[in-house]
Amino acid sequence: MSLVIATATTREMKAVLTGFNGRGRVGCALPGPGEACPSPVNGRNCLLLVTGVGPVNAALSLGRALGAHRSVRGVLNLGVAGTFDVLRAPLGSAVLASAEVWPEYGLAGDDGVDPQGIAFPQAEGPAGPVWDRIDLAPEVLLEQWHLAMPTGARSGVALTVAGVSGTPARAQAMCRRHAPLMENMEGFSPALACLRHNLPFAEVRTMSNIVGSRAAEDWALEGALDALGALARELFLTD
Repeated sequence: MSLVIATATTREMKAVLTGFNGRGRVGCALPGPGEACPSPVNGRNCLLLVTGVGPVNAALSLGRALGAHRSVRGVLNLGVAGTFDVLRAPLGSAVLASAEVWPEYGLAGDDGVDPQGIAFPQAEGPAGPVWDRIDLAPEVLLEQWHLAMPTGARSGVALTVAGVSGTPARAQAMCRRHAPLMENMEGFSPALACLRHNLPFAEVRTMSNIVGSRAAEDWALEGALDALGALARELFLTD
């Protein structure tokens, strides 16, 4: 029985592994984009997966991993993300996804995207059709795998995009429509895969930038990666 630990990039995976043991490596080669390797993590059988950036890469890589490793019993998605609210989720802080939203799915019109406008749900979930939102219960995975609830982590809606919000106007529009706390480029894909496979899923990310700004002072990637390592270590400290 295995837990998938998924990051979008090798750099994020190295930050996670540095948090585990200070060396940035485990009992296998550090996986590259699209690669996975089995490795024990604090007594747990894990599959380390670097998906590649973006929702398509995330879907392809996790789908291949689930097909090749039938013993997978949960997915933990770790990484960095942008914050929509620096008061609730300041740079370097952690956010636990309470839901994943894909705002780009549906019928695009002058008033935005209507997820039901093309009348094709993406899946059928326990609560009915899945359009552009998946509500999550990360505590199920944390309890099943005896992982710690990250101290001080905010819970909030995660927005998955293929094109990041590069202007304040775009960020404000996303806030008005979806009330997200963080923006990422992968999370909806593994959340959907887990829903379809009836697997527990949790997503935790550390805040690396302010959504909608490209200004250097609104970015703190190195600090977010350090925080990601500390977060990963805290998650796995419990017995």
